[in-house]
Amino acid sequence: MKTLTFALLALSSTSINVFANSTISANEMTLNKDGQVTFTRAEVGIEERQGVLVNTATTYYSPKVWINGNLKPFFVGSTNGNQFCEERGHNQEISGSTITCGEDESAYGNFDWYNQLWTMKSTGSKNQCYQLYATIKCQ
Repeated sequence: MKTLTFALLALSSTSINVFANSTISANEMTLNKDGQVTFTRAEVGIEERQGVLVNTATTYYSPKVWINGNLKPFFVGSTNGNQFCEERGHNQEISGSTITCGEDESAYGNFDWYNQLWTMKSTGSKNQCYQLYATIKCQ
């Protein structure tokens, strides 16, 4: 058994006993406008590689982004997924994210690559599933 001490998004410092090839789970995160704690739960995969514990992937549940002072779910897409992951210190989104459906005549987050900011994008009313992230997996 190894002990890993880490700071979880600068909110608290926690000591956790970790076994190789295990998962650390953080629940009920407090949302903070000034920080970027924008999910309800995160699971961090830990694996032992050559005697060192490394993060294999992090899965964020109910991810949201700040747009005009409000937390909003956001559309599924490589630009949106990678931006969310990069903002949290990861390289990119990886396979394993899940979706939920958004409502007609609503608006959700979409990353504007040219202006480098999150904006709102309307769904219109086509009576279809507007794919939003239920979970997002980052590495």
